[in-house]
Amino acid sequence: DVYDEERGFPPYHPGMMVALLLYAYSQGIYSSRKIARGCEERLDFAAVTGMQRPDFRTISEFRKRHLAALSGLFRQVLALCRAAGLVKLGHVALDGTKIKANAGINKAMSYGRMKEAEPRLAAEVEGWLAQAAQADKAEDRQLGASKRGDEMPEWMANKEKRLEKIRTAKAALEAEAKAKAASKPGDDRSGDGGKGRPGRKSKPVTAEPSDKAQRNFTDPDSRVMPTKNGFIQGYNAQAAVDGAHQIIVAHTLTNSPSDQAQLAPL
Repeated sequence: DVYDEERGFPPYHPGMMVALLLYAYSQGIYSSRKIARGCEERLDFAAVTGMQRPDFRTISEFRKRHLAALSGLFRQVLALCRAAGLVKLGHVALDGTKIKANAGINKAMSYGRMKEAEPRLAAEVEGWLAQAAQADKAEDRQLGASKRGDEMPEWMANKEKRLEKIRTAKAALEAEAKAKAASKPGDDRSGDGGKGRPGRKSKPVTAEPSDKAQRNFTDPDSRVMPTKNGFIQGYNAQAAVDGAHQIIVAHTLTNSPSDQAQLAPL
């Protein structure tokens, strides 16, 4: 009903687009570009779309535009399963699995490395700026002021961008540490009112983050998590299924690597 614009090419049928998204996700394909490529190269995708080939931007915008409706599909599916007797809710099993984020594990930097890298990169950029100014003057004299020889090199712009990201991430870590210090006068992880374990003093909560605290530049909410095949940068996805026919009845996503704290909320 939201497609009331008469100009331009007719939109793809929403039923086909929803089927395409659900099928692609069930196959573990979430990238809009990979889904669009599948519509051109895979027979199973062609069977779902009826040989239609929506562009990756069309697929991405459809998901963003109808996010609320697509989320509502989950509740509708559960209602249908329950009406059909597939969901008893007598026995429910749950488990977690680690899924990769849209970021590489090497894009995370510890606070200690940020403190070391910031002044070094700042000095490096200042040196580049001085060299760029000298080069511009020389090229202006050689090529003339109207030529493009005085543009900033691409490698220099990238370094400045990286320095800007490091400063932003460093400020975010410091803000988190200050908020934690403001909410907790002392570290009370033991649950004994801050007394700590016998013979061991509790660590005070400081306003400065630990040097080991990490923040990912591409996906700040993701965390480094252990898996059976090593470490990944990602999330911990939780799912609860009904014991009768393994219908998923609840799901959630967290950036905590442990499953233990997810039992009650799930």
